[in-house]
Amino acid sequence: MNLGNFLAAAARRYPHKSAVVCDGKKISCLTLQSRAEKLAGSLYRYGVIKGAKAAILSYNSIEYIEIIFALMKLGAVCVPLNHRLTPQDINELVHHAGVETLFYDQALEPLVPFGARDIKNFIVTGCDKSCDALSYDSLFSSPAGSYPDQKVTMADESFLIYTAGTTGRPKGVVLTHGNQISNTRNYTAAYGMQPQDIELAPTPLFHSSTLGRVFTYMYNCATFILCRKFEPESCLDLIRKEKVTSITQAPTMYQIMLQAFKQGTWDTRSVKRVVTGASPMTVRSKEDLRNLFPCAGFFDLYGLTEAAPGVSILTPRDFERKALSVGTPMLSVDVLIKDESGAAVPSGHIGEIVCRGKNVMKGYYHDPEATADALQQGWLHTGDMGMLDDEGFLYICGRKKEIIISGGENIYPGEVEKVLMEHPCIHDAAVFGVPDDTWGEKTVAAVVLKESRLCAEKEIIAFSRKHLAGFKCPRAICFLRELPRNAAQKVLRKELQKYFL
Repeated sequence: MNLGNFLAAAARRYPHKSAVVCDGKKISCLTLQSRAEKLAGSLYRYGVIKGAKAAILSYNSIEYIEIIFALMKLGAVCVPLNHRLTPQDINELVHHAGVETLFYDQALEPLVPFGARDIKNFIVTGCDKSCDALSYDSLFSSPAGSYPDQKVTMADESFLIYTAGTTGRPKGVVLTHGNQISNTRNYTAAYGMQPQDIELAPTPLFHSSTLGRVFTYMYNCATFILCRKFEPESCLDLIRKEKVTSITQAPTMYQIMLQAFKQGTWDTRSVKRVVTGASPMTVRSKEDLRNLFPCAGFFDLYGLTEAAPGVSILTPRDFERKALSVGTPMLSVDVLIKDESGAAVPSGHIGEIVCRGKNVMKGYYHDPEATADALQQGWLHTGDMGMLDDEGFLYICGRKKEIIISGGENIYPGEVEKVLMEHPCIHDAAVFGVPDDTWGEKTVAAVVLKESRLCAEKEIIAFSRKHLAGFKCPRAICFLRELPRNAAQKVLRKELQKYFL
């Protein structure tokens, strides 16, 4: 079995059902299968064979999905690129990956590394002609080409996805067909996805969570709606127009959508499943979701690219009862909490979250040292700190490398942030450590106040002291208009530290 089989099976089961919707265009399962087959034949003639690296630099589109499935059928390795990076960043990634074919959206042409020596084929979508690249449409103009059976198996590599790089240089995560198929089965079991589902997918396809869901949609023959760019009003309009039943996105996106929802009139009652992930969501934000989606059940997903990405899921049954948790391990995932010596710690104690399962990555591309550090005795060391309660529910406390050690005491940013987000004037908050001559490090909080709300530093510190041990409380408050975040909506604490270094 391989990922290319998913589309072929969907085309047999529901040939005329809409598979993908984007920018007002729809494509059926059968047409998508036919175009992916034809594209695979054309790409084979251009040297895209099993194991070859092909990158995609594009906004969300139907073409993006066609390319992914064509590459999966060929056994080529797809390298999705973050279009929010700089040209230099992209050039470094394609060089590191050894990309030979690059698909790109014409609108992103200024980012394209045309001078990259390894790239043999530049293929542009969104235009008919380009002096520097092949036209994507031209690959469909010639008679259908065939390609030999590549004998793609579960063990073969499918994706090379670069991490967001919140703690340093991005690393290339190698995922196999088996990793993605295992994640698909876990997602299916967790969400109870069915063919009648219509999912809105506004998050970018270069994100591992979105890619993982694409295969889940196809496996279950569900229709999914891509957004070229996230615009809250457009998303709300799509929900009404397409009778969307499910949506998955980051907490920040829900907050933006909620503000737009309050200023207009939209019917969101068709939505029955709402999934949040990528970063922690406060209890208050979870309560706000009830106003936005009054008829939905809510899920909170914890995952990481190295796990393809699903690790644990909080389901509607426990969404309110265990509001601070990210749920229990997914169907075929094992989770433990370990201390610095590698020993498992009892429930209620904080340590590093480790997990194992068939969804866990093959390793980091061309980085044996980092691979050995992350994969130890069959367990993926996530770098996230957390704990399990007596019922086996997982709680996230922060990144291992983000722990603040002040006066010999460990302080977990996530714990402090949860308290700050309960303050009535605070819209967003991030906690980090900076050097201190007396304590080694001191805790600092960057906060974004709600619109039209004023609050003094001393008031926020006093509020934290009511809910936290004294050594955990922020020693200083930095007021910002917004927090710096990467494409996955994760806070860039290193950028915040620069204000104090």
